[in-house]
Amino acid sequence: MRNLISVLFFFLLSAVGFCQNPNPSSAVDNYILDEMNAENAPGMATLIVKDGEIVWVNAYGLADVGANVPVTDSTVFMLASISKVFTGTALMHLFENGQMDLDEDINNYLPFDIDVPGFESDSITFRQLMTHTASIADGAAMDGYYSNGDPTITLPDVIERYFSTSGADYNANQNFSTDVPGTAYEYSNMGTALAGYMVEAVSGTDFSEYCNTHIFDKLCMNNTSWYLAQFDTNDVARPYQWTGGQYEPYAHYGFADYPDGQLRSNILDLANFLIAVMQDGSFNGQQLLSGASINEMLTAQIPSLDATQGLNWYQEEIYLTGGGTVQVWGHNGGESGVSTDMYINPNNNIGVAVLSNGEGDNLNVIDELYNYALGLFSTGIGNPPCEALSIDEQMLTDQSVTILGRYDILGRPISSDYRGIQLIKYSNGSVIRLVKMYDD
Repeated sequence: MRNLISVLFFFLLSAVGFCQNPNPSSAVDNYILDEMNAENAPGMATLIVKDGEIVWVNAYGLADVGANVPVTDSTVFMLASISKVFTGTALMHLFENGQMDLDEDINNYLPFDIDVPGFESDSITFRQLMTHTASIADGAAMDGYYSNGDPTITLPDVIERYFSTSGADYNANQNFSTDVPGTAYEYSNMGTALAGYMVEAVSGTDFSEYCNTHIFDKLCMNNTSWYLAQFDTNDVARPYQWTGGQYEPYAHYGFADYPDGQLRSNILDLANFLIAVMQDGSFNGQQLLSGASINEMLTAQIPSLDATQGLNWYQEEIYLTGGGTVQVWGHNGGESGVSTDMYINPNNNIGVAVLSNGEGDNLNVIDELYNYALGLFSTGIGNPPCEALSIDEQMLTDQSVTILGRYDILGRPISSDYRGIQLIKYSNGSVIRLVKMYDD
């Protein structure tokens, strides 16, 4: 009979960094390590999902170079512009519920009008905000919205400052383009910040709380938040720049226009989101969005301006090992000390993601992961399990229990002494999952 080690460790399932890679490959590992060296990436977390399950997860390098803290699959990274996909998801949830129309004038919901100078009779619509065609530019005022830690300016305040004609940062020449709304494509961070504020304006709920309730909670994304204050910063990868032949850290930072890039998450939480999108919005019995809404987001919206642009998602080209390319849907992100990529192919149910705390390019790693995924087979175990309930030793001693089975973090039965999950049934009939580490 095996004994538990003297101290039992009970964790939330999604916070444990012991996820065994289902399909390890030294060749893929070596390729990724070479790319990290070439791109000066101190740390990296990587993911492949296929047919509703995690088929690859691995982490490399350091989350904190100075403290020699390794990256694990539970390490939290700033997502940078991948965040825009989640902002768009929140808007689509409002659309699905009939609270607004994608082609409606946003001024119908605002306390002050927002118009493109010279085109006041032309409406800015939700669809334009989600496709970077609202004629909103990223002006110099944005530089003043950064802060150490979380932003000190609220989202409503920054929107008023930037877009209201009486706002402190209003600049007709810098904050807008010279095009009629809907007639030209210009990638816009402030346009997405405004989209996030529109979630508040339409719903009457704080944007971050709306995302918590309608996205993150539904998908068991328990290590995902718009605010740094929600994390133990020891669990968050420190951002780095490569300069003078060494890594120089940035302080953890934020920005008041946060819906365009401040979301933080880990690779396992992103797995749940990617799986949900490829399952017509469904994950473990929870519905994120309808299949029709997912399909709309993954449909080219402005083919005459940019044939790759969906609703916040866009198409990227993957290079195949045997030659040729394939188009996938996703988004990348880049900020100071941050580089991220996340893509799916709904035609074969493959999703790949790379999170890094450096400033290099991840696309070669994305290509390698996607090509490796093509040869992998799913097992049929289903979606990753949601979090385990937190318990303590006293609960074990106070109640009689029945061990129902042991599983690894991905939900596969195990019989070895590998760290894993036990399903415990109490005498009162309740069943819990707990993570334990075993010893002989």
